[in-house]
Amino acid sequence: MDKISAKILQVAAPVIAPSLTEIFNMSIDSDQFPSDWKAARAIPLLKKGQRSMLDNYRPISILPVVSKLMERIMYDQMYEYLNQNNLFSKHQFGFRPYHSTTTTLLDCTNEWYTNMDRGLYNLVVFLDLKKSFDTVDHEILLSKFEMYGFQRKALNLLRCYLTHRTQSCQLASIFSVEKEIICGIPQGSILGPLIFIMYINDLPSCLERTTPRMFADDTNLTAVGRTISEAEERASVDLRNVQKWLCANKLSLNIAKT
Repeated sequence: MDKISAKILQVAAPVIAPSLTEIFNMSIDSDQFPSDWKAARAIPLLKKGQRSMLDNYRPISILPVVSKLMERIMYDQMYEYLNQNNLFSKHQFGFRPYHSTTTTLLDCTNEWYTNMDRGLYNLVVFLDLKKSFDTVDHEILLSKFEMYGFQRKALNLLRCYLTHRTQSCQLASIFSVEKEIICGIPQGSILGPLIFIMYINDLPSCLERTTPRMFADDTNLTAVGRTISEAEERASVDLRNVQKWLCANKLSLNIAKT
């Protein structure tokens, strides 16, 4: 399936659409995501710097096109359920319709200027999570979707989608051996961003004295005080709370970028 391009599927759609529809329906009915659709090719892309330094490369993950069609079906149903039941955190501005970095900044600056007009101090802490998409724990993730009301069949399909995924590295025409991916969100996927924001959806619940804004895994905390020391104390309390939440969810801060 990996060698079937989107163009081929588009041209052949009138012929293959009924068969693909049957496959997709069988996948949903049996709670199974086909294993061939879970094999990714990772192509290392040099960001900058020396070619001999591994940290200078960013992997581009390529998934079978057909798998993304199935993911779109799953995404639409999951998003509709989460949205209709108001399960998205109001503090999350990433990967959601009608939300963007612009709306995030507007929300932040509106509060900051309001506080300044009241003679208060703003102390803002910017948090960066370390390899957050790659370190998501599948069992914790599934337990959260269960908490949000997902039924057994939906959870089984999501579990099958997440587990026993494989990846090989491609450099020119050379491929590495396939390795199983035991944690994380599939990169380059349709479902990945939605799954991730639900993984960190409950982060604001651990906060007591600050206001959060999240854009995917980029988070800032605004602490307000009548004095700088009061704002610092409020920020310190919630930084400890965030650290506890991160430990419980098997995530960690990127100290260098925080």
